[in-house]
Amino acid sequence: RDSTVVTVAELDFTSTNEIQKQPAIRIVEHYAWTGTRHTDQYPRLIDILKNVWGCKRILIDATGIGQPVSSFLRQAIGSRVVPFTFTAQSKSKLGFDLLAAINSGRLKMYAGDGSLEFMEFWTEIEKAKSQYRPNQTMNFYVDPSRGHDDFLMSLALVVEAANGYQPRQAKGNRE
Repeated sequence: RDSTVVTVAELDFTSTNEIQKQPAIRIVEHYAWTGTRHTDQYPRLIDILKNVWGCKRILIDATGIGQPVSSFLRQAIGSRVVPFTFTAQSKSKLGFDLLAAINSGRLKMYAGDGSLEFMEFWTEIEKAKSQYRPNQTMNFYVDPSRGHDDFLMSLALVVEAANGYQPRQAKGNRE
């Protein structure tokens, strides 16, 4: 059964990658629900994303059944919610960007806390596979016979959210 996974990250703009000028990404928390109706998840999602963490940019899978969830959250939270539709091309870009963040050292995971979410995250990461295609695209996934890839996809969406985020800066006159 698929799960809803929320991956919360903190961006560190003081540790930017010198080549790409992108911030360091530190995963700080995971939330996951399996077998819970979306309507029961909505109040929790809003509280976690808006009130608990004050997320500035939220990428959400808006493919298929994710579209109504995305629409609801955008209505409840506003333009900080950015729908993401998975296609072969968009998923390939996510995969390459995820690998770049990992290989450059920009992406860091929180220390083991013994939680079920922490353990499931690492289980999925260890089972993850990639498939490189002749058209210079890739697919990444966990073989369905071995488990799910909900934490993996949530991680990739966090990297995409970080890549597109620019902190606000105050503007004004200096006197």
